[in-house]
Amino acid sequence: MKKKYNIKKLLAEIKKLNFLAYYDELTKVLNRRGFLENSQKIFQAVAYKRRELERRIKYRIPLAVIFLDIDNFKKINDIYGHKIGDRVLEKVAQVIKGRLRDYDIIGRLGGEEFVVTLIGCDLNSAQKIAEDLRQIIERIKIKTKKGYLNITASLGVVEYNKERNFKELIDKADKAMYKAKKSGKNRVVAL
Repeated sequence: MKKKYNIKKLLAEIKKLNFLAYYDELTKVLNRRGFLENSQKIFQAVAYKRRELERRIKYRIPLAVIFLDIDNFKKINDIYGHKIGDRVLEKVAQVIKGRLRDYDIIGRLGGEEFVVTLIGCDLNSAQKIAEDLRQIIERIKIKTKKGYLNITASLGVVEYNKERNFKELIDKADKAMYKAKKSGKNRVVAL
């Protein structure tokens, strides 16, 4: 006997599985896998186009990355609990998404780390976006039993400049973020 399949049900299941595979359930942004796969495709297209076009007309397609780390997140979890920590992550993801363009790529790499790929953005523009994000996050207030919790973040910004692969660009942005942390937190550092 032939089994009849419900196409709508199958498509809904595929959509659900795709979400589970590529998105962070808590923050509703891409997870590490989803972010890296999407950003790697963009990186390859930009790197290839840049090499081809630069040879012909000295044209370049800008691509920038912002690496964002919520300051003192372990302390937030220790003092206020993981439920508040989750609210912080959700709120930060929400404000990042609200500030970005539809075609920018945002992902949660893990813990309290978020990364953004900015297509068509040079270092100067990316720095301005990162500073906007820093200021917006600084204004977040999460209500707790102990009063309001203020949040800050440290951000590293880089622009694609002949890196061989996307991982090198992420590592460079991560180093910039660590410089922001070491120089006092709640700031943006560009390399």
